[in-house]
Amino acid sequence: MNLMTEPFTFRPPQHRKGLRLVLGILLSVLAIGGAAFGAAVIWLPRSLNYEVAQDHVVITSGLDIRPNRWEYPLESITSATAVRLKPGKRVNGTSLPGYCSGHFRFPNVGDCTLATTCSPDAVVLHVGEEVRPIVITPSQQEAFLEALTGNGQYSETVLFDDDSGVWLGLKAMTALGVAVTLFIPLIFFLSPSRLRYRVTPGHVEIDLTFSTKRFSVNNCIARLHNPETSSKVMGSSLPGYHSGRFSLDGMTTRVYATRLTEGVLIESPDLRLFLNPEDPHAFLEALRAMGNLEIE
Repeated sequence: MNLMTEPFTFRPPQHRKGLRLVLGILLSVLAIGGAAFGAAVIWLPRSLNYEVAQDHVVITSGLDIRPNRWEYPLESITSATAVRLKPGKRVNGTSLPGYCSGHFRFPNVGDCTLATTCSPDAVVLHVGEEVRPIVITPSQQEAFLEALTGNGQYSETVLFDDDSGVWLGLKAMTALGVAVTLFIPLIFFLSPSRLRYRVTPGHVEIDLTFSTKRFSVNNCIARLHNPETSSKVMGSSLPGYHSGRFSLDGMTTRVYATRLTEGVLIESPDLRLFLNPEDPHAFLEALRAMGNLEIE
């Protein structure tokens, strides 16, 4: 260390990058991909469409770029009944304000395929080859049921009110989720290289990813330490980067290190701090020179 150009600043030892790189890429892809998919479900336009024409009934639901579509000949529909759905539950599908689609289960219908506005006033269609009945919510039930008998046609498209307060709130939450997941690659790839320890008169400063921690070391004891046990209480614990509150040897400890072995432990009645500078002996000498503390 050149004390003239970089006085009392210490790096932690470099951690092997292989595992961190692989794990970082994998988790980044999964997290960002999942958040982006969730945002797409909320942000992309979606609609429901019910149509009875030319001896067929057509039902479409979902994102407009790739909607689910069911088309059945009228002769294949064995029954069509208007019902009031009792409270049920989603088995697999989407349940958003005003938009319910997928596999649901209701006490008075059983397992069914839903393509609805989440209204309890629905029409249940039993189709010959379908295992589950189809449940829809046309706004004009009588006209829809009349069209199924071959008397007339029916067409209705339901567009969702994306400007309502609920949908705007969902959009904001999903956008925030995408932004938060962008921090994952930063933690894996930037945080270990940002970690620095700086000894100043009476203090130790620790440079983290986006901030600097400052601890008073007056009246502290510092010594070399190799923890026998360690576990995270709160913070980050990733290959090559550990930051936050940990339990070291059964005692709560502030940890800022690239590994949980062979470091320096700074203790006082109010502080227990574990760091792992690359040159722990030079770090202890810097503490002795700049701070009012005891070195074991």
